[in-house]
Amino acid sequence: MQILPALFRLEGPAWVRGVAVLALAVGAGVWGALLFAPAPRALPPMLDSVSASGQDTSAVARWFGGGALRVRVAVVGLISADNGRGAALLAVNGAAAQAYRIGQTLAPGVTLAGVTPNAVSINQDGVIEEVAMPANPASLVQGFIPVSSSGVRP
Repeated sequence: MQILPALFRLEGPAWVRGVAVLALAVGAGVWGALLFAPAPRALPPMLDSVSASGQDTSAVARWFGGGALRVRVAVVGLISADNGRGAALLAVNGAAAQAYRIGQTLAPGVTLAGVTPNAVSINQDGVIEEVAMPANPASLVQGFIPVSSSGVRP
């Protein structure tokens, strides 16, 4: 039992030497853990959740002898003018309807070419297509009822 009190009774240089050995052991342990730790690997690439619908693929499609995918356009409303400055309310590829002016881009490679009282002209990759207004626009567009030209007074 006399050995135990002798271990805790450090005097002068023995106490300093014990603290130095303890500091050296802690330092060697920390540096060893840092040096021998595995290197962090690069994270796996994330899946791209954004669709690539904003890219124009018409040039690549022409390489293989085909045109770009056709864009589906539905006419919801029209504002036509005699001076060629009209607008149309269009639903592009089933999305919510938006207002477009003549010359505005509907999708990559697709522009609104013209607006007449009954249809719109769509330019898809250099091919102009007519998209007619539905037969009964009053049931689709609430608020404004179209008036025929015969009912307008001078």
